[in-house]
Amino acid sequence: MVKKNNSLQEIVEYIKENDDYLIIGHIDPDGDAIGSIMAFKFLLNHLNKNSLLLLHSDLTKEYDILFKYLNSDEYYIFNKGNEEQLKEYNKVIALDSANIERLGDYKPIIENKQIVNIDHHYDNSRFGDLNYVNPDESAVGKIIYDMVDLLDIEITEDLGTAMALAVLADTGSLKYPNSDPASFRMMASLKEEGIDIVKINRFLQSFSSLKYLKLLSEALANIKTAKQGKIAWLVVNNHTIKSIGIDEKEINNLVNYPRDIRGVEVGISFVETKKDFIDISFRSLNYVDVSKIAHKFNGGGHPRAAGTKIKGALEQTVRAVLDEVKKNV
Repeated sequence: MVKKNNSLQEIVEYIKENDDYLIIGHIDPDGDAIGSIMAFKFLLNHLNKNSLLLLHSDLTKEYDILFKYLNSDEYYIFNKGNEEQLKEYNKVIALDSANIERLGDYKPIIENKQIVNIDHHYDNSRFGDLNYVNPDESAVGKIIYDMVDLLDIEITEDLGTAMALAVLADTGSLKYPNSDPASFRMMASLKEEGIDIVKINRFLQSFSSLKYLKLLSEALANIKTAKQGKIAWLVVNNHTIKSIGIDEKEINNLVNYPRDIRGVEVGISFVETKKDFIDISFRSLNYVDVSKIAHKFNGGGHPRAAGTKIKGALEQTVRAVLDEVKKNV
């Protein structure tokens, strides 16, 4: 039986009436996941609620733009066998995660706690005890912005920066089709509140390191197209990653480059993060629902942005995925 979708007001009332929260987003977090969990932490701090941020890996340097506002005792980086301090928390806020499997190694730790699931993926399984899933929202960061309004919380620099980062990341700095009027109004309002939108955009659009730039040059050199230029893709093998010496978690957003070629409907990136383990991202421009393609390979996402991970030989995987994409273009 499909669980009820609660109203945002119901979620707000629950947050006000309870305390002691763990806050978590999905594995391999993107900007919306990071911005959202940080924003929710700042929101709970405003309400004087006890909470702990759960991180799958150490992102404190990569996202110093947000973590500079937190003390080290306000977040927990996964360390198997050392979860004693998590026992005092009996409630979980899960953000930007379509299903409980996306919560990674934390799943067995939190699934026996009371879960509030807040998301905008249309295929969300409603795994929470309370669920607010709104696929019409551009980002989970926008949902939190609406919660801040309902709670009448002051938008401080930390909270505003986190919410803006989440929405700007998931809308491609208001370039993607999910950039609805409400997202533009939100950015205008945050700008009026003194939030440095230009600085956040500069952070999102800058290269994380020289190694990333070298990897990008290798990736761009092998972009290929098919179906009269409507499909474009790039491939990065594990040998290239090792030879450059780049950290896996730095490799993101490569898919935007093939997608942004004029005339392309579907852009794809194949990144062999480990030998015979391929991280695949899909982006589409107008009409192809790439989430349906991702689902065929046990992935998921949004109609215009989706992904999956496949264990298998790189060349065979590329061929199999391209064959499926070609059926839809």
